[in-house]
Formats: sequence, structure tokens, C-alpha cells
Amino acid sequence: MKYKKIIIFAVLLGVIFILFASCSSSNLNISSYEYRPKEKSLIYSADGELIGQLYNENRTYVELDKIPKHIQEAVIAVEDSRFYSHSGFDIIRLIKAIFVDIKEREFKEGASTLTQQLAKNLFLTNEKTITRKIKELLLSLQLERKYSKDKILEMYLNEIYLGQMVYGVQEASLRFLGKDVWDLTLAEGALIVGLAQAPSAYNPVKYFDKAKKRQEIVLDRMAAVGNISKEQAQQAKGEEIKILEKKDNGFRGKYKEGHQHFVNKVVEQLIEYFSERIVKSQGRDIDREEIEKLALYEIENGGYKIYTTLNQAIQGQALIAMKNGIKGLGVIANGALVSIEPSTGKVLAYYGGVRDIDMANKPRRPGSTIKPLYYAGAINEGLINGNTIVLDEPADFNGYKPKNYGNKYFGYVTTREALVNSLNVASVKIMNYLGVDKALEYIKGYGISTIAKEDYQLATGLGGMTHGITPLELTSAYGVIANKGWYKEPYFIEKVENSNGDIIYSVEEQGLKTEQVLLEETSGQIEDILIDVVSRGTGTSARLSYYNGGKTGTTDNKKDLWFVGFVKPIVTTIWLGNEDNLELNGGSSASAKIYKNYMNNILKNQLIKKDELQPVTNYQDILTISILLPDRDIQQMEEINEEDIADIIIPSKEYSYFQDRIVERVTIDSSTGKLFVEGRCPEENWKIKIYLRGQGPQEQCDSYHFFDKFYEFYNNFRPNNNELNNWEESYNYNYN
Repeated sequence: MKYKKIIIFAVLLGVIFILFASCSSSNLNISSYEYRPKEKSLIYSADGELIGQLYNENRTYVELDKIPKHIQEAVIAVEDSRFYSHSGFDIIRLIKAIFVDIKEREFKEGASTLTQQLAKNLFLTNEKTITRKIKELLLSLQLERKYSKDKILEMYLNEIYLGQMVYGVQEASLRFLGKDVWDLTLAEGALIVGLAQAPSAYNPVKYFDKAKKRQEIVLDRMAAVGNISKEQAQQAKGEEIKILEKKDNGFRGKYKEGHQHFVNKVVEQLIEYFSERIVKSQGRDIDREEIEKLALYEIENGGYKIYTTLNQAIQGQALIAMKNGIKGLGVIANGALVSIEPSTGKVLAYYGGVRDIDMANKPRRPGSTIKPLYYAGAINEGLINGNTIVLDEPADFNGYKPKNYGNKYFGYVTTREALVNSLNVASVKIMNYLGVDKALEYIKGYGISTIAKEDYQLATGLGGMTHGITPLELTSAYGVIANKGWYKEPYFIEKVENSNGDIIYSVEEQGLKTEQVLLEETSGQIEDILIDVVSRGTGTSARLSYYNGGKTGTTDNKKDLWFVGFVKPIVTTIWLGNEDNLELNGGSSASAKIYKNYMNNILKNQLIKKDELQPVTNYQDILTISILLPDRDIQQMEEINEEDIADIIIPSKEYSYFQDRIVERVTIDSSTGKLFVEGRCPEENWKIKIYLRGQGPQEQCDSYHFFDKFYEFYNNFRPNNNELNNWEESYNYNYN
């Protein structure tokens, strides 16, 4: 039996020698290796609030001097008691483990030192083979030569997996106990260290009793090796530990709730930036997909701090406004909101909807919100101004026959009125006058990138586009109007710091696009017209206590409801709809109402500067008139009906354009055609009739009943109450 053991041992040594030789000749040299932990990157709002975390391994690296001594001692006591005396592996434990594994014909006995475990975590897989064990051993020897014991311990405490998708003692402390590792008590530290042996089995959220028993083993071991006294161990065992069932920090996974789409846009810009860096560093052509994978890996593991443009207070108001505004629009109604600071291009708020698809960055047909973009182009080219007259009537543009809403036409109107009342035919005429190519050249100049070759047609002037426009780009386009004609490329990231605190990215160094699209005078004219849209036109549901401009937009069957509004410091787009184009329940004013509620809360909470805002004193001298539509021939009409007229809101200065077609609704007596007077005409004869102004009846109806006349006569001659009282007193009746 004795000889048998010797033979086994000799064979074992021979096998080990061969494997050592084999592994030593393989590529295991780490002399040029520089340790860089996989550390999560953090995304912050402009006011410093954490809104996103990017990682493959959820880890926050902390240096050894921030980790309590009792945690360092605990992990050494239970995992590697001879850590400070061996050179990377424990030969006694190793040989014992090999004998046990051969006897049992499977890998049961753990013999890895902290250094070996670190080597495995950094360089190897979890496969259980003798080859991997030997590689682990060889690597541990190199680690011991390369790093100090304290550095190895620091690396180990940050690399180790501790369950619930967290790595390292700092992240585990935050997840399970809700506090930083440097604030842990002896009892809490022992519990965290105890998780290392079997993170799933000892998960304190699910199996607290098992985790508690493991903690007590750790404390006993610390007492056995002299780190603490038995009394301290016993006291720690009795300490109550509160485990966080769920980390309540407003996060859903890697994003703060309601911030998913903004964070994704940040990542998109980061991938573009890091991809450029990778290409420059590689100095060779690399597949684009491979570059983006490398860039994402760098972002998720580099420990960066990303500071963004998002105003958290404004974003909060956006989430509230959209949540409340979407109610009642449909079972699966969705929406998007984007706010930009037009003078800089900063994205202040960004909401992409209730589902994974980012509707703030998805093209949708813009409806009438596209109109101001080419109106401004025509003004800029000197072709029109706000008072230019255009004939709004049915028209045929080589087979394209646009129609006004309700199929009503207003005849000669100013371009201001055409835009304020969103008249389709008049607008198409203006686009045609400017020219389709020129109109789309301007639209592209605003930063719109979704123009297709099929969009070079007049239908685009009413929003009939192949792809549409994203809410993000539409917001930026209106920013040109609010920013005196200057386009500022929208951006999400202010700066990025690496794990050492060095700034590696700043917006100032990126050379974002800045370009003058409109003359300042042009932007002022179109801004003034858009203020009229809100003051008295299609956008009155968006009125604020300060003058603000904007434009509504609706597509066929209420598939898209838009409003783009602005004051000087902030431009906002609201889009309502569904990804699958289902019709909404709400009307065209729904998006404007959301904008109003959103902006009122921003103003109420003083979230933007009011220096450039002008309080509303009145909405000009505005008239609401009814006109006979110009394509109706009064000579051929026996009677004017409601479908023959349209209501229009205009400034009094433009009254003369319509004075020959103004109509009025008159209440008449149907039997006589005279003016109906209540109490003097039979109720059953009451009727409303429409006349051109001044052509209605002047004579009043007098066909009331004989008894009504007698009653009137009686009332006219009957003494009043005072006269009756005086008369009674003068006769002094005595009924007794």
C-alpha cells in the first residue's frame, strides 16, 4: 500500500512536471501587462444627479486604504491565511488538493490562494482542469513578482464577484447594505466577505439565514487567527443587520426611470467619439461593426464619468406633463418630448416614449409644423413678407390638388393669415413660389437629415414626406427661429472624465456645427407670425402668461399630433401618436395643451431665465369674423348655409381684406322674415339665418297674440305698488 502511494505520487509529480513545462512554454508572460479594472461608467445630469450606469461588470473600484482593516483581515482569514508569507501559491494546500481530487476523480478540493483567484479572474476561465490550475499557479507567481501584497489584496477585493450582478466589496456594500464599504461595521463586513465562497447560495436577499451562518464562520475564523477576540466575534454575531430587499434609487436596470432614451443618445455619441479614437490609434482599416463593439466595451468598462446637458428639474416636468397628457388619448398612446436651449444646442429634456423605441429620434410625418420652415425661406429670399397677399382658393399644381381643412377657402389673405390659420393651399402656393428645391435646401439647413429623393415635391409642404422628421431635429430647426437665424447642432454631452479625473472629451473641442440659416430680420418676422399662431390662430391652447410662438401639426386620421413651441431660452416639441399608426382619441390641441402645462410648471418653478420673456398684456386688437367663402356665388344662392361660410380670426388692421364678404347670423321669425323679438314672436317661428353684413331684415316681428297685447296694455296703465299703497291709505278702509 505504501509503495502504491509512492508510485502514485511519483506519477503525479511526473504529470505535473510535464504540464508545467507545457504551460510554461505557452504565452503566459504578463511582464507588459498593466492592470486596469473593468469599472462601470457613470452618467450625470447637468446638475450632478446620477441618471445612468454603463457596465459589463457592475464595479466601483476603491483603493485599499478606503477598505476597513477588518474586511482585509476577514478575507485573508477565510480564504488564504498564509497570504503574506507565500509567494503566490501554498504548496501544502496544493498537494493535498491534488491527492483529494485524484482520489475522488473530480475537482472538489479548493487550494487557490488569493493571488491564484485573482489570476483566474484576470486571465483565465472557470473551467476545472489541471492545465488551468497550473496556468493559474504560474500566473500567480508572476503577479507576486509584479505587484506588492497590498496591491494584490486591493485588486482581489475589487475584482471578486459577490452576487446580484455586483463585483467588488464597494458595490456589494451599496447593493446589500445601502452604505459605502468604509462605513461597514465588523458584523457587516464579515457578511460581505462571506458571500465570496458562494454568492448565489449565500445571497442575503433570498437566503439571509445561510448568509448569517456564513458570516458567523468568518467571525469565528477571525477570532481563531487572532484578528479579533471571541467576545468581539460574539458581539458582532448579535448585531442586527438590515438587508436592502431592493435598491430603491429610482433606477430600472442601468437607467434612472424615464431617462432610458436620453442615456441611449449619450451612448450613441460616446460610441462615435471612441470609435474615432480607436481608428486613429489602430492606424489601419477596421470593420465598422468591430470598431463599435470595441468602443462600447471601452465605455462600459473604462470607469468614465460623463457629464451631460440634461436639466434634471426640467426633465422631471417633462415626465409629469407627458404622463398626464397622454391619458385618455388611447389604450396604447405614446408620445415624445424634446427641449433644447436654442442659443447653445444643449438638450435640456428628452423623453422618447413609454416603450423601448425612441420616438424622440424616430422620423414621423410633421404635418403643418413644416410650414414655417419654408415660409421663413421665402421671406429670407425676399419673395414675401408677412403682408404679402396670396389667393387661397382651390388649385391644381400639375395634378396635385391640396385641400384646406374642412374644404373651406378664404380668398385673398396675407401670408401671415395663411400661416396663422394654417391654410394648406395658400401654403403650397408659397412653397411653389420659393421652389421645391430651394425650400428643401432651407429645410436641410435647419439640420433636418431625413429628406428622401421622393420628398422633392409640393406635398412635402404639407408634411407628406417619405420618412418624416424626428422630434429632436424639428426642435433644433425651430431653434433657428428662436436664435436669430442661427443653427446650433444639438448635443447631449458636456464633458467626459477618465478614471483618473482627466478630461478626455469636452464639447468645446468637438467643433459642433454652427451656421447662420436665416437673416436676423427674417427670423424676427417668422417669430412674430408664430406668436400670432399661439395668440389667435391654431395654437391658442398653448398660450402662456408670456408671449410665446409655436405651430400645431396633424396628420391624416390623427396618427400624429404635433406642437412645437418656443420662448427665447427654450424650444420644445411635443409629439403624440403610436408606432403602428393607430388613430388617437384626442384632437389637434392635445399636444399644445401638454406644452402649456409643461411650460407653466417650468415658469412657476423658475427653471429658465425670464430676462428675455415679455409678459402678455393683451393679444393685440383681434377680431373674430365670419366670411362668405370666395368660391360661393351669392347671385346663385337662395340662402347662405353654414357650409358656405368660415370663421376667421384677424387683427383689425386686416379687416379691409374681407369687408365685402363678412356675414352675420341673424335670429328671424320664419313666418314673416322679420327680426325675432323674444316675447313678441311665437317661439315655434324662431330661426337663425345668415346674411351678408347689412343685408339682413331691419323690421321687428309684431305677430304676438291679442291677449298678449291686452296684457301689455294693462301693465302700461296699471298703477304701481306705491301708488296703490297711497290710494289705500287715503281712503283708510275699516273692515271692522
